[in-house]
Amino acid sequence: MRVIQSGVGNFGMSWLYAVRDCNVTEHVALVDPNPEALTAAGDITGVPPERRFTQLKDALNSVDADGLIDVTPAPCHPTTSISAMEAGLHVLVEKPIAENMRAAQRMVQSAREFDRILMVTQQYRYQDQPRTLRRLISQGAIGEIDHMVVEFQIQGLLQGWRKIMPHPFLMDMAVHHFDMMRYLIGKNGAKITAQTWNPSVSNTAGDMNAFVWIEFEGGARVNYSGTFAAPGVDTGWNGRWVITGSKGSLVWNQRDEWGPIRLFRQDADLSIYTDQHFFTPLPDIWGEPIHAESIGASGHTYDLYHWQACIEKGMEPETSGRDNLNTLALALGAVQAADTGQTVDVRRVGAEREQEASWMAKWERTVPVAV
Repeated sequence: MRVIQSGVGNFGMSWLYAVRDCNVTEHVALVDPNPEALTAAGDITGVPPERRFTQLKDALNSVDADGLIDVTPAPCHPTTSISAMEAGLHVLVEKPIAENMRAAQRMVQSAREFDRILMVTQQYRYQDQPRTLRRLISQGAIGEIDHMVVEFQIQGLLQGWRKIMPHPFLMDMAVHHFDMMRYLIGKNGAKITAQTWNPSVSNTAGDMNAFVWIEFEGGARVNYSGTFAAPGVDTGWNGRWVITGSKGSLVWNQRDEWGPIRLFRQDADLSIYTDQHFFTPLPDIWGEPIHAESIGASGHTYDLYHWQACIEKGMEPETSGRDNLNTLALALGAVQAADTGQTVDVRRVGAEREQEASWMAKWERTVPVAV
């Protein structure tokens, strides 16, 4: 599959290697306004200088390709991705799909209009452990989900345009965890409340810490705390999860010495227990260790395989643009809740009037963005 990659700088580097090392894709052109980034990307991918462009329109007019990997800043996604779909290319776009709901809806509508596959790179769900968690939940291992407690801590030193985003943590990091919540619960968000702030150890202008409370359709609730400003503290990129249902709990913690996934079984009739602690562990083990089944490729590589398979079969990706509107609604709902101090109806997110991204305009005055 022949792909053009738009955006090959810091964040785009991982995609350069993913495409290069995946046996179903190859770079046929690179796009970035930064000549130094283009040179470095060309050295990695082997794309010759004549197929390195500073503007996407030049690549679309000069190179035959099957798809576009859109790694431009989120405010640029609608222009970049829609231009590619209009030119006949399928699109794999980085999260968040767009910076507001109206723009994302335009992208989804364009995919429908031009009959193209639009997929969002929510690769956190494409890993062995969350796939195993979802299987256990769907099989009823812990009954009906009642609530989740999710914690994320990383010292994130952001670069480039992310340093001036109003809500870099919610829109650039928590969006992964919001998507994972949707995946594991199997429902969309209903109501959301949030508080955000920017601690002194942050290297950005926008808020890097968040407390978020979410009620999902069906009643499951999530208590989520996250920070991109935690020197010396590292939960791992997936974070720590406790998922509690009517028949027990699942604990997912990649840093846990007992194992990344543990299952605690509980009889729904608590009257049979005489001890306060009603979990029943196996001898000398805290919970039942669960060994995740391998799904083979994971992360960005899974993204590429899944995208290519959906194109060949004409089917909608699991993380399609259409489905991902529900993940974006959670991220935007959290931003709105944090900014207003009110509980937000997630199902109504998107009724806002689309406005110019002033923070992006500020960044473009310093560093141009190729669209």
